[in-house]
Amino acid sequence: MAVAPNDQVLEIGCGRGAAVSLVAARLTTGRIVAIDRAASMVRLATQRNLSHISAGRAEIRRAGFESATLPADHFTKIFAVNVSLFWLGDAAQQVARVRRLLAPGGQLYVFGERPTAAHATANLTTTELLLETHGFATTTSSTTRGQGQVLTCVTGTPVE
Repeated sequence: MAVAPNDQVLEIGCGRGAAVSLVAARLTTGRIVAIDRAASMVRLATQRNLSHISAGRAEIRRAGFESATLPADHFTKIFAVNVSLFWLGDAAQQVARVRRLLAPGGQLYVFGERPTAAHATANLTTTELLLETHGFATTTSSTTRGQGQVLTCVTGTPVE
């Protein structure tokens, strides 16, 4: 994602907060807001990132994406890792919300870890089609990791 020191970042579904730690470590004047539906994940992510929270680089909230109070036209980067955000519920509504939250020039990153190359290809194709259908220009990438796991990313930029 090439996080810049002044980026305003939103993570959807932060889990235990590993990505929050990686992103917050790169920020100086920027900030990451991380949300997760599960109280247990928010607790673990908060414990893991206390120093970043204290420094004002991170905020972790318990909230679902559809109901979280978030500022419009604010985030330079929004990302989700292994989150079924766009596959459960109204995908068009979720993608439209992402568009409203992104600052001009901002980007969406949808990461997935899949057990096989076939699963990864299907995931990339489906995500790319969804975003393009809803007015995003996309790029895709994938890399194979240990035991054949494939990490994928679809990057989306709203087309004005």
